Amino acid sequence: MIDYSSGVPVYRQVAAAIRDDITAGRYRPGAWLPSEAQLSQMYEVGRDTVREALAHLRAEGRITTVRKRGSMVAVEPTREPYPVPAGVRVITRMPTPDERRELATSAELREFGGMPEGVPVFEVVPGPRKHRKVLRGDQVELITAEPPPGE
Repeated sequence: MIDYSSGVPVYRQVAAAIRDDITAGRYRPGAWLPSEAQLSQMYEVGRDTVREALAHLRAEGRITTVRKRGSMVAVEPTREPYPVPAGVRVITRMPTPDERRELATSAELREFGGMPEGVPVFEVVPGPRKHRKVLRGDQVELITAEPPPGE
């Protein structure tokens, strides 16, 4: 399964194998993945390699990790449209620790202590003297207004 002569880092190969299992439906949204020790045995790699693979999948938004519980397949959220008027800047970034707590649901606060890791935010900056707005990247879909033809 793991090809050490491929030139592809081993953790990426493990991440690809887990991603393929998620895509194939072996691990469904909301399901817990096997433990790090079990994944280490399954792929015959060290736990550090498994941790790197899980971090890679977490950064992609495919899994969520809960300290002392393990990793679960991320559930695809419902996204609400958010209209972005012309001239407004939108910055995508990772949230601050305070924003992770403020933007979390009550269930996420109980389970994760805040928004799950790996969830970006959109910072909407309307212009001078106007308040910026921070939105969860996994809950909104930015809709831009198309300018009329000829403008």
